[in-house]
Amino acid sequence: KQWYQRRVRGDNQGEDKLVHFPVDNEEIVWEESHVPFEDHIFLHKYISLFPDITHRFMETVVSALQNNPDLTLEKKKQIIWSYLNYFSYHADKLKDDDEDVIQV
Repeated sequence: KQWYQRRVRGDNQGEDKLVHFPVDNEEIVWEESHVPFEDHIFLHKYISLFPDITHRFMETVVSALQNNPDLTLEKKKQIIWSYLNYFSYHADKLKDDDEDVIQV
């Protein structure tokens, strides 16, 4: 009840966090409003940084990241870099031995 009374009086500290109705798309400024849309969906450029044997796996990861609107661009890059660090650390285990690879 107190929140409602403060809201009516207009002395609410979180005034800028409230969405006023009717909603105006220009009114809401999201955290990533300065990041171009292309940066969120064209993440395949990072696949070339990975070892060849992991490209298929990373295509799947990148496709999932591209389709996720809830993650920020920095979080998407953080996920990609964590995979890159993991595969770089375990590079000795990623040898492409022809006798161990099953051709489908």
